[in-house]
Amino acid sequence: MKTKQNEDKQVPVIIIGGGPSGLSTALALARQNIQSIVIERNPGITQHPRARGVNARSMELFRQWGNYNELLQYTHPKVARRFIWIESFQGKEIARVSMDDSSTKDFSPVEVSLVSQDLVEKSLCNTLEKHKNVIVQYLKEFISFEEDDTGITVQILNKTTNQTEFIRAKYLIGADGTRSQVRKQSGITMEGPDNLGQSCSIYCDIDISDLVKHRPCAGFLFANPKLSSYPYFASVNGLNRWIVMIRLTKDDSREKFTDEYCIDQIRKFTQLPNLNVKIIDKNFWKMGAQIATKYRSSRVLLVGDAAHVMPPTGGFGMNTGIQDAHNLAWKLAFVIKHNIPDKLLDTYYAERAPITKRNIEWSLQNAKRFAEIYEAIHDNNIEKLQSKLHEQNNHFNYAGLDLGFIYHSSIISSENEQTLSISPSDYTPTTLPGSRAPHVWLIKDGKQISTLDLFEKEFVLLIGEDGDSWQIAANELSQTLQFPLVVYKIGASGNLSNPDNTWQDIYEITSSGAVLVRPDGHVAWRCKSIAIDPKTELDKYFRNFQ
Repeated sequence: MKTKQNEDKQVPVIIIGGGPSGLSTALALARQNIQSIVIERNPGITQHPRARGVNARSMELFRQWGNYNELLQYTHPKVARRFIWIESFQGKEIARVSMDDSSTKDFSPVEVSLVSQDLVEKSLCNTLEKHKNVIVQYLKEFISFEEDDTGITVQILNKTTNQTEFIRAKYLIGADGTRSQVRKQSGITMEGPDNLGQSCSIYCDIDISDLVKHRPCAGFLFANPKLSSYPYFASVNGLNRWIVMIRLTKDDSREKFTDEYCIDQIRKFTQLPNLNVKIIDKNFWKMGAQIATKYRSSRVLLVGDAAHVMPPTGGFGMNTGIQDAHNLAWKLAFVIKHNIPDKLLDTYYAERAPITKRNIEWSLQNAKRFAEIYEAIHDNNIEKLQSKLHEQNNHFNYAGLDLGFIYHSSIISSENEQTLSISPSDYTPTTLPGSRAPHVWLIKDGKQISTLDLFEKEFVLLIGEDGDSWQIAANELSQTLQFPLVVYKIGASGNLSNPDNTWQDIYEITSSGAVLVRPDGHVAWRCKSIAIDPKTELDKYFRNFQ
């Protein structure tokens, strides 16, 4: 490897992988004023839709990062946000399941978006172009890394010139997917099954508008025992672009899935022997349920599919990776920019791994239900089929999992080891430390904002009308802290107002109480009413960063 004196580039963070997780990490770091380089081996963003659907929490992050409105333009028509089980396109409808995106509307300033991964990547890239402190380089492949006491040197192959390049950084982030070379070279292992079934995802251009115009839908599943491949038609744009997913049997090989074979199968499924089918792309994938044994090895960190693999039957894969990036970025920024001890980075795994495990389990439950539905179809067990199809409503109603997750780590001031039982389908706003600080509409400088708009680069202390003692204590502490702390008083005499007077009840404090919120919008600590010594109480928490 090159020595420090003759390396090509130096940057605080190198990110390997330009998918949603890698691009989200770069964007979150850029907004923290941390420069990064993204290295992607492919010539550009994915041309395959892959994942579909951005949940409410991820949309809140996109709203903060500046690409929310663009994603709404790409989103699937609301009228079609449902899944329908059919015998055939020309045959009987068995059941339908709605994607209830109204379950979070009272608790968030955003709408969920049924949008595909390629458009998420496009939106992230468009937003990153506004940030000069991010460089995205395509057709460059990660080769290896070498770490020393002061940083990490990464070897890259330029696939255009076939030349080797070297980049020097403080930290390396592996966002390079399920077969992550960064993870393998760092010696981090995975736990859990890596092959729960294989499928071929066929991205195609077909006109089946006459078949679906009377029941527009995001996805059609076939309840037909004669079709052992259990095809699934997923609408990409609500018009002519579809993903046709075919499950591989143990006797199937990838070589079998030629364009001619795929076209023949699609015509068979649609019962249209002369259907014009244009194959755009094919993607073979294995369903796994794995998580890395750790997310960090010294200066190497993992995000997204490099850190975890989950079944697509839950809609959490891409979203979990985006939220990994959000959790990690502010911590890296505090270590790099504010010289906080890097033990702070250990809280990344402590906080995110339990959430990931829960998301994997949720997705596995959904996958199991699908298997039971197909089994009932095969056995012609109508009673079991109807029961499992009814349970399928749980698949898309997960507001509790989406917004109600709670972190636990050394930088969360737990209240006597208190925990909160989270219902997957129901979200209850709370400021229990570790939870996402609830959304409340406020007025700032004459404009309506959400409480969520206050949280990104600094710690924020929210105080009530009678919380002046907290303000004084925070002002004194901020003189000695290595990172920024700002205070907002909400009330008639404060710098924020809440016209409907709901914020104290939602934030579970009195008019003399205080809630401390981290840069990522999660509650770090709270005191429901005035303390005897506010400065001591706050200082006790901030000692966690020494």
